[in-house]
Amino acid sequence: MWRNARAHRLTGGVAKVSRLRAVRAALRLGVLGPRPKAPDAQAKLAGTIHSRERDRAAISYHYDLSNAFYQLILDEHMAYSCAYWTSAGPGYGLADAQHDKLELICRKLGLRPGMRMLDVGCGWGSLSLHAARHHGVEVVGVTLSEQQRAFVTGRVAEEGLTGVEIRLQDYRDVADGPFDAIATVEMGEHVGAEAYPAFAAGLHGLLAPRGRLLVQQMSRRGHAPGGGAFIESYVAPDMHMRPVGETVALLEDAGLEVRDVHAMREHYVRTVHAWLATLERRWDDVVGLVGEPVARVWRLYLVGGALTFEEGRMGVDQILAVRRTPDGDSGLGAVPR
Repeated sequence: MWRNARAHRLTGGVAKVSRLRAVRAALRLGVLGPRPKAPDAQAKLAGTIHSRERDRAAISYHYDLSNAFYQLILDEHMAYSCAYWTSAGPGYGLADAQHDKLELICRKLGLRPGMRMLDVGCGWGSLSLHAARHHGVEVVGVTLSEQQRAFVTGRVAEEGLTGVEIRLQDYRDVADGPFDAIATVEMGEHVGAEAYPAFAAGLHGLLAPRGRLLVQQMSRRGHAPGGGAFIESYVAPDMHMRPVGETVALLEDAGLEVRDVHAMREHYVRTVHAWLATLERRWDDVVGLVGEPVARVWRLYLVGGALTFEEGRMGVDQILAVRRTPDGDSGLGAVPR
């Protein structure tokens, strides 16, 4: 509809037959007439924004919907973030693209056996488990979601992995650095505008000299840094996004040297379309698990998200930074892609 509206503004108006067709479609879809009742599952958070208690409630609202729900939507890695699509060939799907994203992060961080890595906002453990399995690093993952921690801890036990510790812990309370590498994958959006300078400074303080930081984070311009009223009310409350240049400046202000910014916006279009296709394919199972109102919220969330990235109103980037030694040594050569 937006594409058509823009086209008609350029061509001088909508033909009469098109207007009639639009009215018929609006009537059929229920666009005209009284507004439908809003879903009951609206986020209603109390307390000071981005206090520890409110952050815990915001994370729980979105991520504790249930592990079973996210298992229906996501790939086998349980990666709930933008994938990295390296092929368009047959047989290459979302799980492959998520594997390639995880491997890309590990390459950029220069992970080697025996290194110690912090995974801030570890989600369902896709990066923590991949780094431990394939790169032999010791991992500390932190999350505010009890269900996520239970899920990852279960997978660690099933696979008999050693050197993986998953904590139910606020990032502000991590105090056992230094770490050779830190990753935070689409968690920085939950930090908030006022808290982000302290967040960046905290990551700098937890890194060892020559340690690398990988931030994968969504970016957004405009008047709705939280994503808009629908997202903030029914999907992910208290988010804050900014243009990628502002995030780079905040990391530099914290003393980090930014070495690479890798734009991945188009990759998110394909990722969200893959999630949406899975939702539609498993629609009856999703409705049976969470109810039709929540399922319809997620359908709209994914459709709108794909369009937002496709039209360039939001982006996502991997930012690689390093903590230099006092004499300026970063220990970093060419950035792998």
